[in-house]
Amino acid sequence: MGVGFGLLLVAIAILLVLGDDLAYWLRRVWRFQSERYSFLRNLKRGRLWQRFRQRDHFTTDLVTLRDFVLTLQLATSLEDTLAGALTRAADYMGDRGVFGQRLITQVRSRLTISPEAVIQGLADDFDSDELREVMERLDLARDSGISYADALAVSVEDIENTIRRKIEKDIQRAPLILTIPMVAGVFFAALLLAMYPIVASLISNLSTGP
Repeated sequence: MGVGFGLLLVAIAILLVLGDDLAYWLRRVWRFQSERYSFLRNLKRGRLWQRFRQRDHFTTDLVTLRDFVLTLQLATSLEDTLAGALTRAADYMGDRGVFGQRLITQVRSRLTISPEAVIQGLADDFDSDELREVMERLDLARDSGISYADALAVSVEDIENTIRRKIEKDIQRAPLILTIPMVAGVFFAALLLAMYPIVASLISNLSTGP
């Protein structure tokens, strides 16, 4: 019983010393992982159940989305229609994993409805805010007389800026992620060594009694 009580005191002391740091790093890990994994992001938004019920939900990376929008922008800048640009994109990106497969499927099933229906279908497939913004800009361009190529160029620039910001964050975070575990390991070991005489004395006193 004396040994168990001593270990309990050690655990309490460690939690008191490291509690704030542990909470801070747990928040950082949660934020970082929720950026990487869509199910954690949806849990934060309170939409986990809706995403669970949505069977056709896929994931892709920003580089693939950028390449898709860039392909549309280049095609429309060469006087191609949006429907023709989507057909070119399906031919060009058909081998780009899940995104390419869904792009081909959406072009085959929805292009007869409208080109916008294809992009909306992809936005729903991948739960992509970037593609929804593309849709909004295309709608605005159609209503205001702006060319699709110009509207798509703005979307390409926005996605590239998002990619750049993520890279900068990863670069800034890398030294911190590598350093903190090393420092925590050394500090934890030093703390145990420093507390060992105190705990040993306490256990000895509890064992011998008055």
